[in-house]
Amino acid sequence: MSIYTKTGDKGGTGLLDGTRVPKSDVRLEAYGTVDEVVSFLALARAFVLQEETADILGKIERELFVLSSELANPKGDVGLKNKICKEHIDWLEDKIDIISEKINLGRDFIVPGPYKSSAILHVVRTVTRRAERQVVKLNLENPIRNEILVYLNRLSDLLFILAKYEEEEAAIKKAMEKIKAEFGYEKKDCQQITLEMAEVMINAAKQKAEEINVPMVISIVDSGGHLIALERMNGALLASIEISMNKAYTSVAFKMPTSNLDIMARPDGELYGINTLNDGKYVTFGGGFPIFNTDNKIIGAIGVSGGNVKEDMMVAKAGLEMVIEGS
Repeated sequence: MSIYTKTGDKGGTGLLDGTRVPKSDVRLEAYGTVDEVVSFLALARAFVLQEETADILGKIERELFVLSSELANPKGDVGLKNKICKEHIDWLEDKIDIISEKINLGRDFIVPGPYKSSAILHVVRTVTRRAERQVVKLNLENPIRNEILVYLNRLSDLLFILAKYEEEEAAIKKAMEKIKAEFGYEKKDCQQITLEMAEVMINAAKQKAEEINVPMVISIVDSGGHLIALERMNGALLASIEISMNKAYTSVAFKMPTSNLDIMARPDGELYGINTLNDGKYVTFGGGFPIFNTDNKIIGAIGVSGGNVKEDMMVAKAGLEMVIEGS
């Protein structure tokens, strides 16, 4: 079977119902740009660090094929078995809400980069915005269902959140590489966190806590969940001592940030009730992060308590991120 048909050699192409139009037609521009989004999503999946992000992008790719089919049909959704509906939009909004709880957006303008995983997602976001503009233009001439416009709008928002999510993950990974290089650990030798490494992370986290003027308790544990170092800042609550240690312990036990357990511990989650086990030692809200070496082996965790969830997460991440900047 030949890949070329020669039917488009004069600048025309066929729509889903067989209608022939110029390749510059506004409908072609609309679903052609959506096709660009799909290609960039595939590229992004090759660069992202989080499996969760890759799974989300893969699902969106499949949904955009459904969306493109409707854009390529002059009769809209007539005769189409599948179409984008409110359920798809609700899913996007749910992902935006969930991931927003895991990151610190801040109030400053976000400059794309500097990591590959986040930068490519910003590229996908801007192409999605262009696709949205092309679909709006098409809608002025040939009305389409509003769900398509809403879906593209929410998609660009989700891509923005995912870019920030990936940026923070890349920063943590780079921080650990910096810590190991600073203390002379080769890849094969970095099997545990030393007291010196723990002190570096605590000092960086403490600096961030002072910056936001929230007294915190900061704990570092080893791969077995045993305490290596703890600092209670002046004014930090007594209750934060145990919570901080438990967050670090939980991160080691489940090999994930404690914020991830929040979703899994809800009534419809696979770990519902986990917070009642082990004498309540498992913490299911943000502030604890596992630490992996370059072999992807867990070597410890950091736990922070004293502020609200976002503040705790911000300070915990600073225990790793601020090392990058030599702070």
